[in-house]
Amino acid sequence: MFVRVMGLPLRLSLYVLLCLVLMTVDARYDLLHQVRAGLTAVLHPLQNQLARPFRYLQEAFDFFRIHGELLRDVHRLQAERRELLLLLQDRELLQAENLHLRALLDLDTPPGYRAIAVELIQVLPNPFARKVVVNRGSRQGVAPGWPVVDALGLVGQVTRVYPNSSEVSLITSPEQDVPVQVLRNGLRLLVSGEGQDRLLEVRFLDMHADMQTGDILVTSGLDGRYPAGIPVARVLATEPPRHSPFARALCAPLAGVGKQRQLVILQRMPEGVQPPAGRP
Repeated sequence: MFVRVMGLPLRLSLYVLLCLVLMTVDARYDLLHQVRAGLTAVLHPLQNQLARPFRYLQEAFDFFRIHGELLRDVHRLQAERRELLLLLQDRELLQAENLHLRALLDLDTPPGYRAIAVELIQVLPNPFARKVVVNRGSRQGVAPGWPVVDALGLVGQVTRVYPNSSEVSLITSPEQDVPVQVLRNGLRLLVSGEGQDRLLEVRFLDMHADMQTGDILVTSGLDGRYPAGIPVARVLATEPPRHSPFARALCAPLAGVGKQRQLVILQRMPEGVQPPAGRP
């Protein structure tokens, strides 16, 4: 009639004893192998379902982590690409400048002239006159009227001199006229600037003059300012007379007018003085 409830310490002891007995029997006789296999087969789907949210969280975490790493890599690669493009541009600029300097070193100076190497430091912003400033002046012995050339031909002449710089009027300036002759037949002409770096003009051309497209014009040396034989321009086209008795020829300068930074000033040496040997 009186039901006695087993105490917790005794119940715990019995459970521990039962576990020890089961462990001993399973270790010696492997009797619970089938039981474990069955429980595993029953609990495996449940374990997968319970573990699925954690896998989803792990995959989402990996996605955001990899996405962040890819964004950092993309930004780094874009910055490296910009730096490489700048280096490539600098390399191409230096390579072109190096080729131009080599051509200047191989420049044949006319007899009786000395070459002075100069560098362009400023382009004057006057739309009606093509003028530049170079880094040599009266302190370096530069004087007005001296020709300025590059490796390909005539560029202009020194028109104003300062202590440490000089102003050079390009042959394409409207106020510049250069006495030239056609290399093919010796025809003497006067070529003038048009205010554009890519265009020169022969304004007063005899309509019967023997001038053809592609003819090369060189300095004639008749004005005493430019040495004879310096390449000046190539004839692009000739136009017949329209509103005057004279024809007209359009020419392109051979020198890198408005393009090169390194130029050469030709200094005329006094009579009986030999120019020093060496490069510009």
